[in-house]
Amino acid sequence: MAAGDGLGPASPGGEAGSDADPALSPEFYLDLAERLREAHRRAHALPDGVRIPVIRRLLTVTEAVKRDPLRASRRLDRMLQELPPQVDDPPTR
Repeated sequence: MAAGDGLGPASPGGEAGSDADPALSPEFYLDLAERLREAHRRAHALPDGVRIPVIRRLLTVTEAVKRDPLRASRRLDRMLQELPPQVDDPPTR
């Protein structure tokens, strides 16, 4: 395993030239994290009977980010389209 041979921990993408992969950029992960937070905020606003299955799906997507971030990002996009937009919470006393 020489440096630059595409093997071992020195190459997170697994192959040469993977630097162009948007999933490796910090901006991609920052955006993905913000969208996951948004999805959780929306899910917590749902009624009890609907909220639990949605949160389970979100946890599955969160786990999938470790293995295939691009695919998980697409799944999250679909979930965000299905969830109702978040309305501001009424002010508390």
